[in-house]
Amino acid sequence: MRIQLEIPREDVEELKALMAEAHIETYKELFANALTLLHWGVREVKNGRIIASVNEKEAKYKELALPVLETIGRAAAAKQQEGKLAFQGNER
Repeated sequence: MRIQLEIPREDVEELKALMAEAHIETYKELFANALTLLHWGVREVKNGRIIASVNEKEAKYKELALPVLETIGRAAAAKQQEGKLAFQGNER
C-alpha cells in the first residue's frame, strides 16, 4: 500500500535532520519506528501508566504530552471508573 503526505518544507527539513541524527535511511524506516513507539505508548497508557522521560540523578520525570495519548488515557480512566461503579453496584 502506498501512502502519500503533504508536509511543509520546514517539517521535511526537520525530518531529514532527525533521520540523519538517528541513522534512519528511509521514510519507511522512520514511519515504522514512529508507529512502534506509538503502539507501545498507547498500550502503556491503556494500562494506566504514563510515558515519561526520567532524570535519574535528580529523581525527576517529565511526562510526555501527546494529545492522542491524553485522549486514550482519559478514555481508559473512564472505562476503569465505570467498571468500579458496576462492581460496587453488584455488591449490594
